[in-house]
Amino acid sequence: MGLNIVVLVKPVPDPKEPPRFKPDGTLDRLAMKLALNPYDKYAVEAALQLKEAVGGTILGVSMAPPHALDALREALAMGVDEFVLLADKRLAGSDTLATSYALSMVVRKVWSNLGKLDLVLCGVESSDSNTAHIGPQIAEWLGIPGVSYVDKILEVSAEAVKVKKIIEGGSMTLLVKTPAVLSIAGTTYVPRIPTLRDVLSARRKSVTTWNIDEVGIDPARVGLLGSPTRVVRMWAAEVKRKGKVISDQDPDRLVDEFLEELRKDGISLR
Repeated sequence: MGLNIVVLVKPVPDPKEPPRFKPDGTLDRLAMKLALNPYDKYAVEAALQLKEAVGGTILGVSMAPPHALDALREALAMGVDEFVLLADKRLAGSDTLATSYALSMVVRKVWSNLGKLDLVLCGVESSDSNTAHIGPQIAEWLGIPGVSYVDKILEVSAEAVKVKKIIEGGSMTLLVKTPAVLSIAGTTYVPRIPTLRDVLSARRKSVTTWNIDEVGIDPARVGLLGSPTRVVRMWAAEVKRKGKVISDQDPDRLVDEFLEELRKDGISLR
């Protein structure tokens, strides 16, 4: 039984570098180094383990500008077979609703091309917005089951997939009819690190780029035009720390002074 799996991945600002902002307060993504969304690596690893267990094909899908392809190639280096990039200037400014609509249309086209689709996997959220909207919204657009915060894919067949889902205070096991959308939490899967050979071979793997016309996406439903919400301003959090140095040769007096300073700051010790 070979599975046809679509993995959704996103380029995000490299967390190792400080964010850069435009004068209007939005992220200047062109000025920042991009990296593969860390949460999406868990989804890629889950797909790879399924393929190793039962066989099949893994197709990566992303909505991003063309310059983000270098960051997205990490998914190919990890083991994704092919990649589809939805790139179009008319997508700029899309909120999660517009983004999920556009990605769902790409999945529909891929589904039609493959003839069979078993699973759509994605990270539970992205590190640059942390909304956790995309997976559930895509499931709604496609009209198929969706499960968020999947800890582990336990079993999969041609008709259903059994998953362990994280809930408050524990977990639950669900049997879900396929095709289905699963948002993978970073709790069980450990993303593999590509070797140099993997990185080089990723450069030779197939990458297809589509614009919104080729996918059949309504331009009035994406970008700023089709987004009910938009980012008005973003800024880096200011960290203000104040420190006090207490010194005294007498340890007992030192402790008393320390406790007194805590009381002055409104900290109650019981």
